[in-house]
Amino acid sequence: MAEPRRTTRRDVQASETRRHIVEAARQLFAAQGYAGTSVAEIAKRAQVSVQTIYDSVGSKSALVVALNDLIDEEGGVRELVGHMSQTTHPTELIRLSVAITRSINERCADIVSAIYSAASTEPEMRGVRDESRRRHREGIGRLTKRLESMGALRADRGVDECADVIAGMTDPQVVRTFVFEYGWSWQQWDDWTVDAIAVLVLRADL
Repeated sequence: MAEPRRTTRRDVQASETRRHIVEAARQLFAAQGYAGTSVAEIAKRAQVSVQTIYDSVGSKSALVVALNDLIDEEGGVRELVGHMSQTTHPTELIRLSVAITRSINERCADIVSAIYSAASTEPEMRGVRDESRRRHREGIGRLTKRLESMGALRADRGVDECADVIAGMTDPQVVRTFVFEYGWSWQQWDDWTVDAIAVLVLRADL
């Protein structure tokens, strides 16, 4: 059996270059939209050549695809999911799930807003939004099945209905409505959402 390939300094440098390019694209897409941003502008912002962008990431549309990974990284999703795997209390699981949505939307408000605003007119941004929704719903599905396995869900609601409730209440558009339109603080939305989801999907005796 072959040994795993070791990470070299060149690998690290390539990864850093790629991230720097995607971050530059994120800043420009947020500021002036996908259609209004050229690969040359991204290269200038990232201080690399246009060819380096194609070699490191790919086409302009490939940069858009990479945005979801960058958003998850900046939102600290992996760390929060790690905490969830070690948690056995139903309400704490819900709190961490809400924390993931809050972290992504709070830390990446500029690009998330740009994606959702442009989704109706720019197919590439719609693709990012749809992939984000898919990841969100997939994560909520895993959470709900775990709550079911713990016997924590209300008996009068099915697993799918509970998943719908949690996914809907933590959807980025819902978060943005409360915080950016209604003027709630992030903490106010966080606390209220955890309490509301717990009442709607968990057994009353928990």
